[in-house]
Amino acid sequence: MVPALASLDHTLDAKKAKQGEPVTAKLQKEVKVSEQDLPKNTVLEGHVDQVQTSEHRSDSTVVVTFDKAKLKSGTELPIKATVMQIAEPVNMMQQPTGEAVGAMPAGGGGGMPSGEAPRGGGASSSGTAAPSEAAPQPMEPSPESSGSQQAQRNGVPGVMLESDIHQTASATFTSKGRNVHLPDGTQMEVALAVIPAGTRIQ
Repeated sequence: MVPALASLDHTLDAKKAKQGEPVTAKLQKEVKVSEQDLPKNTVLEGHVDQVQTSEHRSDSTVVVTFDKAKLKSGTELPIKATVMQIAEPVNMMQQPTGEAVGAMPAGGGGGMPSGEAPRGGGASSSGTAAPSEAAPQPMEPSPESSGSQQAQRNGVPGVMLESDIHQTASATFTSKGRNVHLPDGTQMEVALAVIPAGTRIQ
């Protein structure tokens, strides 16, 4: 699987989302996956698998799966996608407050919170990343992504990400005591693989 950067095309909110509705995101940079070039702005197409709204301050959950990549030519490719990390939209990260609550830290770690990234098929991580006090930077893909077996990342305030490359679903978003809310433009680091013709994903 190859790390790629994408941004959510529209707001995803547990209060409004419905099972089966489409979810799309656009690649922010060109990426080559299994000898297939996916240009910038390639659309990752998916759908909402499950929604649990927050009732009386209960927890909420939204499960999404991205399973197609649509090229500018209209060609659609079946994909396996796992959301490894999320961050606030760039325009929200660049607020003049000087603080970036939940933003991805800068530095050579490829955007992964320090100490959080599993190494090449190692044990899964646990817990959530501490808010970064560094100046916000656009997310960069992490070289560890393709080897991660499980990820738990928190780059959007109030939203927790759970994902596993061995599962069909791309991501499970949860919020405690409120409805999951991911604004339009939310950045995502996605581990991508193009599924060869005739292959079935369990």
